[in-house]
Formats: sequence, C-alpha cells, structure tokens
Amino acid sequence: MITRRFLLCFVFFGLITACGGPLFAQTAASVQNAETTLTADLLAKTLFAKTPAEEKYCENVIAARDAKILPNRILYSAYQYAMKKDKDRRFVYFQTALTQLCKDAGVALPTSAPVKKTLFNPFSFLLGNTR
Repeated sequence: MITRRFLLCFVFFGLITACGGPLFAQTAASVQNAETTLTADLLAKTLFAKTPAEEKYCENVIAARDAKILPNRILYSAYQYAMKKDKDRRFVYFQTALTQLCKDAGVALPTSAPVKKTLFNPFSFLLGNTR
C-alpha cells in the first residue's frame, strides 16, 4: 500500500515536472511577447474601437508608450482591466482606467480630448450599439 502511493506520487510529480515546466515557461513567454507586440491596430481591435476618434486615441497611447512617456506597467494594467469587461464597453473602461492610473502616477498623457459618449439611443438593442 505504501509503495503504491509512493509510486503514484512519483508519477504525478514527474508528469507535473515534465509537462508543467515547459507549459509555465511558455505562458510567461507569451505574456512577455504580448507586452512587446501591442500595436495601435491591435489595441483598437481588441478594445473594439468604433469611431475614428477612438482609433486615434489608441494611436496616441501607443505613441506615448514608444516615446517612454507612458510606462508599460500603466498601459498593460489598464489594458488587462478592460479586457475583463464587456466587449461593448471595453474602450470606455480602458480610457477611464488609463486616465485614472496616469493621474495617480503623475504622468501627463499627451493625447487628444477624451472621446465623448453619444446620447442614448432607445433602439440600440436593434443596432447593437449600446453607447
């Protein structure tokens, strides 16, 4: 009985070491690659930017990151927060979180004026636009 449990534990931990080690390394590498390859186009697509002003905001944010004005940790914190939210409102969550994080850190983000929300459309459930 003891030998059987010992062998079971040995096989279990062997599988974790053999399969889990490369899996965890691959996950860490994919996160690092996502941080270095985030572009304005990818940011606009994943945040579901709907207007040209929203796409311009994404371009300005990436330009500020490339100019080392906006730290990566602030950008990716706001991005990860927005990605957990409803896809119709991701851009608004991203913009709000980024503005607040920049204000808390004392970073002046050189972007255009904030995107204004449109008026409520009572027929938005037919059109799919909730803003």
